[in-house]
This record gives sequence, C-alpha cells and structure tokens, in this order.
Amino acid sequence: MFHVLGFLSLVILVYLGMQYYVAFWVIRSFPGLPVSPLAVRLTVLVLALLALVMYVWTGVLLIWVFWAACGDLAFLSASLAGFGSRAKPIIAWTVLAAVGLSSLHALWNGQRLPRVARLEVTLPNLPGRLDGFTIVQISDLHLGVTVPLSRLEDIASSVDKLHPDLIALTGDFVDPGPATEEAIAKAASRLHARHGKLAVLGNHEFYHGVENALSLFRKCGARVLRDEVIEVAGIQIVGIDDIMAGRLTRDEVSATLSKLDPAKPSVFLSHQPRFVDLASEKGVGLMLSGHTHQGQIFPFGLLARLSYRYFHGLYRRGTTSIYVTSGAGHWGPPMRFLTRAEVAAIVLRSPDRQERDYPGQR
Repeated sequence: MFHVLGFLSLVILVYLGMQYYVAFWVIRSFPGLPVSPLAVRLTVLVLALLALVMYVWTGVLLIWVFWAACGDLAFLSASLAGFGSRAKPIIAWTVLAAVGLSSLHALWNGQRLPRVARLEVTLPNLPGRLDGFTIVQISDLHLGVTVPLSRLEDIASSVDKLHPDLIALTGDFVDPGPATEEAIAKAASRLHARHGKLAVLGNHEFYHGVENALSLFRKCGARVLRDEVIEVAGIQIVGIDDIMAGRLTRDEVSATLSKLDPAKPSVFLSHQPRFVDLASEKGVGLMLSGHTHQGQIFPFGLLARLSYRYFHGLYRRGTTSIYVTSGAGHWGPPMRFLTRAEVAAIVLRSPDRQERDYPGQR
C-alpha cells in the first residue's frame, strides 16, 4: 500500500509542478497578454480538473514541457549571442506551433491500431519439430475509459491473421470503464490460438482488484499463471504476478524459476522487466514483459529509462532473450508521442536455425 501511495504522491507532485511550469512559461513568454497571471494559473488548473479533458491536457502538458524547455534553451543561446529580445517572440510562437502540431499527431497516433512487431528468437533447447512456434504477446491494453472495446475487437482481427500457436497476455489488460465483463469476454473470445491463451497479472490488476481480474481472464478464456510453471506443446511456460504490486521478493521469484528444467525450452511471462539477471541465471530461454509503454509520451520515456534498463525491444543477457513490448494501448492520456502501440508476434526458432532480425528488433 505504501509504495502505491508514494508513487501516486510523486505523480501528483510532478503533475502540479508541470502545471505551474507551463503557467509561468506562458506569463514570461507573452508579457502583453490581456489577462492577469492569476487568470492564467486558474485556467491551467481548471483544465487539469476536467475529466476526459484532463487526460488530454496531461498529454499536452508533457509535450509542452518538452518544447518549452527546448524554447528556453534556444532563448538562452540567443541571449548569449546578443539577440535574445528579437528572438524571444519567434521562439515563443514556434514553441506554441510545435506543441499544437505534436499534440494533434499524438492524439491521432494514440488511436491507431497497434502495429505488429514481428521478430524471430532462437530459443535454447527448442526441438526442430517446434521450429516456427509463434507466440503473440498482448500487453498493457488498459481497456477502459480512453481505450474503447472496439480496439480489442480490431486487435483480435489482426491477431487472427497471424495464426499464433499461443497468446500471452502480460498484464494491465483492463482498467475500470464502460464496457461490461460480458462484452470484454465476447471480444476476447475472438483471440484464437492453437494452444490457447495464458495471462499474468500486471500492477493495474492489483490496483483494481485481483479477484475481479482473475474472473475476467477466466471469462476471456485465459489461464492465469501465478508463480507457477506449466508445459505447453513441450515448452515450459512460467508466469508470475506483478513483481512490485504483488510484492514478490527476489527469493520468491528465484524459487518459482527453480522449478524449470534447464534441459527444456522455457518462456518466462512477467509484467515488469525486472530480475532479468535472475532469469538468465536460471536458464530462462525467453522473457516477455511490458509495463514501460516505451514511455508513451516523449520525453517521459527518458525518466522511465532510469528505472528500467530493459526498456523496449529485444535484448539478450547470456543465453536469455528478453522482449519488452511498448504495449497495445495507452494509460491516461489517449496519446502517443514518438512511440507506437504494438502487438508482438514472436516466432521461436530451433538453435540450429540462424536467427534473423526484423524492423523494430534491437
């Protein structure tokens, strides 16, 4: 509970700080505005308190902070060169134009159908008969207020064309919203895979109720792995609860991973890309994670990178491959700036077949 409250307090403080930064920036950049500084501050705060507008305003705010900082650096450079007063209005209007265009693009980009990130991964100990086994990973959909049910329906249609062998739902699938469980389950039933659907709990499943999440996953036809190992078509699949929200210790994760047979191929489902070193030590072949959203709205990703070494894309540690997806939806602002939502299609290859790289793989 305390770590959740601490996180929320930090978010609120940063959020309010951004509000006042933008308010002061407007006052400084446009001193001739026919309004008082108090009116500007109140306008900013009113925008922040509106429901759906608040989500959009938060996204615009993140983008505005980025461009305002760029504008301030440009103004500083111009001032040092001796023509700051002449450059100031040009820089201010340029920043406003950049904020407007970037925000419109981010809104459009946030509503786009997730791209399919295709990659091939050599999985240690995978027998030749399973070469080509395909796992579709769907993570961080956050179906709810700003992510409509139609997005899940469109994703299901897209995934159906991939003919996957297994679908992995790696957490943060649903947030509170207008769609009923029955409607969500009906849409999710269109997600077809030869060996079914597996899921693990993300942090948002804990925030909104684990029992509700388990019930929903069952209705969607997915088996939830909670610190356990199962075998699917000769491949070991291990799944754990969200490490932070579930308060899993390193020893607890180690105990779960110790159940793996190192002589068999294995895939590790974990919402957060943490304890990667431990997964490598335990001989995990492939780890699938999400949670980071690739930062969702730049420059937030620069801060997220400080917490997550494995941030987005394909990495390797020893013989272990790690793929961290940017997520199929968004959280909060219905926007993505300099990032793209995705569904990952991972083709497993036997070690005797040379791996090939695909666009987006790194």
